[in-house]
Amino acid sequence: MESLKKSVQSVIEKGRIGSPVFLRCVLHIASETSSLLQPTSEIVALSNGWMPSQPQRIYAQGDVNATQVTVMVQYTGGQMAMLSINRVETETAIDIMLVGNKGVIYHETPIGRNYLSATPPQLGTTGELTEVIADALATGQPITVEG
Repeated sequence: MESLKKSVQSVIEKGRIGSPVFLRCVLHIASETSSLLQPTSEIVALSNGWMPSQPQRIYAQGDVNATQVTVMVQYTGGQMAMLSINRVETETAIDIMLVGNKGVIYHETPIGRNYLSATPPQLGTTGELTEVIADALATGQPITVEG
């Protein structure tokens, strides 16, 4: 995951896509994970690192102990992120589309159905806003992020 972060960040810094305005990220996580809360907070941290402004509001639906969580992050500058974390029977994979005001980045790991040597993303413990995400899931309402 760290190499993905650095790779996308370098594209952003070079101005190849302009300023990020929207992120769609789908993370398929291997079923050995007991809760989806930590992977969800790590994907939120990934999104927060690429967006040029701070998170303003988080809306989340799903069940961290079931099969799927969806999070929408609204940023103070008007940017948005739609993040989906899904428990799967196969191995961990990620699909990203980061839209900038001048271009788009697409990334999929493993690549396609017939990959040979693609490495699945390795999640760490760099999550952000875990309590806010948990509150949004519990209430089913958008939660404003305190500055």
